[in-house]
Amino acid sequence: MKNILTKIEFHYTYLIMALGLVLTGHFSNLLVFTSLIIVHELGHASVASLFKIKIQKIIIYPYGGLTKLDSIVNSDINKDLLIASSGLLFQTIYYLIIYFLFREGIIREYIYHLFNLYQNSMLIFNLLPIVPLDGSKILNLLLSKYLNYNLSNHLTAFISLITIIFLLVSNMYEKNYSFIFVIGILLNNIYKFYYTLSYLYQRFLLERHLYHFPYKRHKIINDPHKMHKNKTHFFLYKNKIIPEKEYLDNFFSSKVVKNTKKY
Repeated sequence: MKNILTKIEFHYTYLIMALGLVLTGHFSNLLVFTSLIIVHELGHASVASLFKIKIQKIIIYPYGGLTKLDSIVNSDINKDLLIASSGLLFQTIYYLIIYFLFREGIIREYIYHLFNLYQNSMLIFNLLPIVPLDGSKILNLLLSKYLNYNLSNHLTAFISLITIIFLLVSNMYEKNYSFIFVIGILLNNIYKFYYTLSYLYQRFLLERHLYHFPYKRHKIINDPHKMHKNKTHFFLYKNKIIPEKEYLDNFFSSKVVKNTKKY
């Protein structure tokens, strides 16, 4: 846990928000909100560590946190679902501990009400299917169980944008400077995710080319863009059935030849 704590970084946007709360006398709000975020992210990091996944860093934002993992694209979907859900689980356990301390008279009513307010709002907010919130990660993993990897990512980006538009036109949240600030950060994250989709797809293919993933389920396809994250594939090419490894060996060999000819 000590090693994980050293990975925590506070984003400049969080520091701006924190300064504003301190200057306006809302220090208790800051402590409660920040503690919930940190516990939430420690949940992700702790479960990831149990699966021997290296933690790159934990970034604290005004709307929540982001745990960056040094993991492969073709990771196990069920393990990833556990990691994605663990933040909400740890946060809820933390809240229940606070509730117990309040019932025992150890925590003042005002502080408990702050925990109750932020706990509920953070749970709802984190479940929204917007990149990079937990809701989008869980959505993407569930889509990946049934749809190909490339389509799952594009749908995740599309649903993220549609959800942002819905938040802007609905009355779900009060339209103030904090709301606009958070929406701006989320839109930037959606753009970055969409911009890296091609890179993620190439990395997905390269991992399948370099490493052996012994999936039990198989599927016959005719296009690498239709490859699934949790299946081994056979390619239908010129009326022949070609194993995935052989197809990808040829695919990357031809790419190397093309790039070499340029020089």
